[in-house]
Formats: sequence, structure tokens, C-alpha cells
Amino acid sequence: MAKPKVYLVGAGPGDPELITLKGYKLISQADVILHDRLIPTELLHLAKPTAEIITVAKSAGAHALPQDKINELLIQKAKTAKVVVRLKGGDPYLFGRGAEETQALADAGIDFEVVPGITSALAAPAYAGIPPTHRDYTSNVAIVTGHRRQGKTELEIPKAGTVIFLMGVANLEKIIDSLLKDGWNSNTPIAAIENGTCYNQRVLTGTLDNFLLIATKADLKPPAVIVVGKVVELHEKLRWFEKKPRILVVGTHPEKYAHLGTIVHRPMIKLIPLDDYSEADKKLKKLSSFDWLVFTSTNGVKFFFQRLFDIGLDARALGSVKVAAIGTTTAEMLRTFGILTDIQPTEETSVGLLREFEKIGVQDKNVLLVRPKDTPPALGEGLTQLGAKCEQLAVYENIEIDPDDIDFDFIDQILFTSASTVRAFIKYFHSVPEHIKALCLGPSTLEEAKKHNIKAELLRNPKASNI
Repeated sequence: MAKPKVYLVGAGPGDPELITLKGYKLISQADVILHDRLIPTELLHLAKPTAEIITVAKSAGAHALPQDKINELLIQKAKTAKVVVRLKGGDPYLFGRGAEETQALADAGIDFEVVPGITSALAAPAYAGIPPTHRDYTSNVAIVTGHRRQGKTELEIPKAGTVIFLMGVANLEKIIDSLLKDGWNSNTPIAAIENGTCYNQRVLTGTLDNFLLIATKADLKPPAVIVVGKVVELHEKLRWFEKKPRILVVGTHPEKYAHLGTIVHRPMIKLIPLDDYSEADKKLKKLSSFDWLVFTSTNGVKFFFQRLFDIGLDARALGSVKVAAIGTTTAEMLRTFGILTDIQPTEETSVGLLREFEKIGVQDKNVLLVRPKDTPPALGEGLTQLGAKCEQLAVYENIEIDPDDIDFDFIDQILFTSASTVRAFIKYFHSVPEHIKALCLGPSTLEEAKKHNIKAELLRNPKASNI
């Protein structure tokens, strides 16, 4: 039997894709996860359904649990679970009290490992277009905590060409005063990167003599990384992240649209199995009686084969049935189950699929359309109009869920991937803010958007990629 172990995992600076591969795997395997407040909430979606997730919610000046209590909880959970993940923002050992936690574990005789994370001290400047070092500017950099321990007032300024302060918003005035007293020129460039690497990243720049006023007027808030030095001058030229459109995706599979810009994933629907599969099972047991089997999503493929396996069947049950997929990703998912498609339209929409069927003719053909429960019947009606004997096979359903917080001031576009995402969004938010461009994946989604008075247009390049 595996011995219990605690893993201190660095969650990275905020962008969920900056988690390490090892950290990703451990989160998905953990029996217990204890996490801080400043972690990407998307990472918690990786946890297995049975995992116990505990928020210890550490933040500057406010702790849901004192540090000694967190240490005690880690030790307690390590004695009752095989894999405990302590998920910490940034890197566990850089100003994150990770060393205090591993000391407590070592004293208690509990095995542990440390999985480094990408620190915001380096990631936030990178996303802001501020390289901490540059051979024409400086060859050294120092990272300093701007948060003073209680009772300690002095702020030591190291000798370096670039100085990066973490947790320094509350002490910004003291930081600037200390730099000036240490001999830094009042014209030295300074930047604050609020919510670094996240969709709502904001960069403020100035010089030591005017930055306090700039930050006050802009209402600078933590978390923010403060960068001081000549390299700040490069921000205007190298600010690549700010140039990407920020796109809100409220459906599933946000990774499919990463080429379009910075994806902000706030799912409003969840895919779940049906409560009653009795009708579906009848059709699954007579698959060979159909001429065509039609899949319109990767989710349909996964739920279809899962149910097929659950009732003791496999791909052989398809017999000589021909298979159609609405697009490339659906066809690729079918391939993982050993199924090659007979039809895959160039135009990856219901309209494109119907055009392909019209070319080959489906008069009097028995067609089984795999779909979620309670979806618009447009594709089925189209197949019927072409003369097909079309039956619907519901293998899963979409349910609405409340999304995580969204700051619409930092959203440029919203992508609706299905009619159900449109309905869920309108139900929760009532309307799309005027400054946000609405895009729809497919004509049926666009039609649903228009029903709710959303000015939207079709997404023209869903497959394009520059990665």
C-alpha cells in the first residue's frame, strides 16, 4: 500500500495554463487538496469527484486559518489520505511560507515533496512586456517581499539593476521612500502589474516621483507585482499580452479556441448522464438496423460509447452502420474509439452536414442522430426533409450552473458554442454588455442569440490556429 505523502504544489501566477505538468497530474490524483485564495480556480476543476477540497484562503492581512493551524491540518490530513496536495499560489518556497509547512511535516515524520511553480515575480513582468534582465539595461535582478512582518518597519533594498516587489501594494509609499533614500533617481521607471497573467491584468507605469499619485488615482489593488528599473521602459514596445482579444467562453472545451485570443473560461453548463437510459438502450441494442449514425459533438461521442460499454456492447455493435461527424474534433474523438467517419463536412456546422447528406442522398435511409437531451430539432428536421427516417438518441443532458466571477470590463468578445449556452447566459446576466462583441458557433446558436436580442455574428475561423 502506498505511503501517505504531502505534495506542496506551486499553482503558478494566475494563468491556469502555467501550472507544471507534474502539478497538473498531482491535482487530478489528490485525495485532499488544501488551497490558498490566490490560485486559478480552474485548477480545482481537475480534481477527481471524490477529492476533499479545503480552502485555507490566505491573503495579505487576512487568514482564514493561522499558519500553525494550516500546518496542523496538513499533518492531520496526511494521516488519513494517501495523496494530499497543498496548492499554493506562485512557487511554494518564494514568500509563500512553504518552508514553514515542510518543516512542520518533517518534524511530524510525514513524507513530502515540493513541486516548484512559476512565480508571479517573473511571470507577471513577462506578460507585461517587462523583461527583468536585458543585456543593454541590467544583468541582475532582486526579488523582495513588500509585506513587512509585524513590528518590523525597515525595508531593505538590495543592490540590483531591477528590483521586483511582491505583496507590496499596501506598503507602496514605504517602498518608494526606501528606494529614494537608498539613492535611486526619482526619474527611475516603475510599474505595477495588477492580476498579472490573468485576463484582467492591468499595468500602471510611471516614475518614482509620480507613481504614488498614479497608483492612488487608478485605485491599484492587490495582487500586484511592482517592478523598478530601466527595463520598465520596454513595456510599451513589448506588451504582447495586452494586444490579444479577451474572449469569454461559457461552454465546454475552451482549449479549442485558444488560437483566437486570451480565453476566459466561465462554464455555465455542465454535462451529465441521463437519469433514465431505458429509451436510449433500446436503440443502442439495435444499432445495426440503422444506415447512418450522426455525431455532432465530442461530448456526444464520449457519452455514446460510455453507455454502449455500460450495457456490455462495444464498437462491433455498429456493424455496417456508416458514421458522420459534424467536424474535425468530433471525427478525431471517434477515431480514439476505432471509428473512421464516412462523412465530415468542410463547413463544420449542421448546414454543412446537411449539404453533404444532400449530395449522397438519404431518401428512406434510417438515421440515428446522437445528441443531448432537449436540444433544438433543426438537424433532425433537416434530415427528415431530405427523406431520411430520422430518430434521435439522447445520451446526456446539459444543466445550467452558476459561473465564477467575471469582470466584463476586461472582456472584448463572448463566444456562444451552443444554444444552451445562450439561454444560460441570458438567464443569469440578462444581456450582453454593449462593448462586448458576441460570436456564435453555428447557425442554430446564432438563431438562438437573435431570439434574445443579442447582436451576434458567426465565428468565421473556428479551426484556425497560430500555435
